[in-house]
Amino acid sequence: MDTMAPKSLLKAIPWLLAGPFFYLLFRLSFLWPDFTETVYSRGIFRFVNQGVSSLTGLLSFSLAEMLLYAFLLFCVVFFLWALICAALAQRKWWFVLIKRFAALLCVFSCLYALFIGVWGFNYARNSLGENLGLDASPATVEELYSACEALVQRANALRSKVPEGPGGVFEPGFSKAEMMGRTAYYYDKAARETGEYILGGSFGNAKPVLNSALLSYAFLSGFYFPFTGEANVNADAPMLYFPASCLHESAHQRGFAREDEANFLAFFVSFYSGDACVEYSGTMLALTEAMNRLYEQDHDLYFGLRDNYVPGIDRDLKQNSAYWRRFESPVEEASREVNNTFLKANNQPEGVKSYGRMTDLVIGLWRKGLLK
Repeated sequence: MDTMAPKSLLKAIPWLLAGPFFYLLFRLSFLWPDFTETVYSRGIFRFVNQGVSSLTGLLSFSLAEMLLYAFLLFCVVFFLWALICAALAQRKWWFVLIKRFAALLCVFSCLYALFIGVWGFNYARNSLGENLGLDASPATVEELYSACEALVQRANALRSKVPEGPGGVFEPGFSKAEMMGRTAYYYDKAARETGEYILGGSFGNAKPVLNSALLSYAFLSGFYFPFTGEANVNADAPMLYFPASCLHESAHQRGFAREDEANFLAFFVSFYSGDACVEYSGTMLALTEAMNRLYEQDHDLYFGLRDNYVPGIDRDLKQNSAYWRRFESPVEEASREVNNTFLKANNQPEGVKSYGRMTDLVIGLWRKGLLK
């Protein structure tokens, strides 16, 4: 057994190296963004993911959610089995634990390699600003204010067109299930009207997470699962940002990995949706992020514009805040830190703050005279 031990561990080396090898390829891909954009994002990824997403899209439930539960169960069973085997091995317990630990590392290494292969390289593609021809260079406070002003006017005008429910709060004329079922349609419509074919394609629609309460405790409105090509959303979240969340996760599905770009596309696609409720949700997302940026730059300018919100917007924001306030806990803080670390590891140095960088792209849209 002693002579076989080194051989059995040596067999694990290729699997252990899979992750580091793909990480090296991942870092190298940032050196050639044009190549990554053309060959991977618009080629390999788009071809493969449309097939995977179309297949999983036939399922009425989130396969991603089921796989995550199964993986958690696997980890628990694996650790318990490793402890039992170590106890039965008596004096060789340490060797049994090393073997089991090496096997688990192999699993994680291969999963990471697969993650990079099926989606991660998209972090290194050309910026969305370049693809859409937007000037996303740093803006002056005056430009930021003007863009915010345009968003306030747009949000106020849209708020007068959308229906209300009890308490005078925004309540669209469609259900959450109907909204999720239209996400692919809205992206295809935007692709036709703008000529940006990279927005369209044969992708599945957004899906609800069965146990959405878990996402609420983690302060998540949704997540994208690259292994199944599914855009998953928190079905319990308030309607204010729900349509925008569906469009955000669907942006990831189309290979736009960066959070600021997915946020911007949620607004951009809603712009061409032809539905005032969807457009209002996307505009409110853009307005919220842009006004947060203005608040950081100039408090007086922020409060001057904030006073221009119509009462309906105030009611919607109050309801949204009240919902999320119920889930404030250490779980939310831990989830935020995990997400922050994940984003930084994937070349988004600002971490969770990168969501707000959508404002740079919104200002780019304003500079082209398209934000009216």
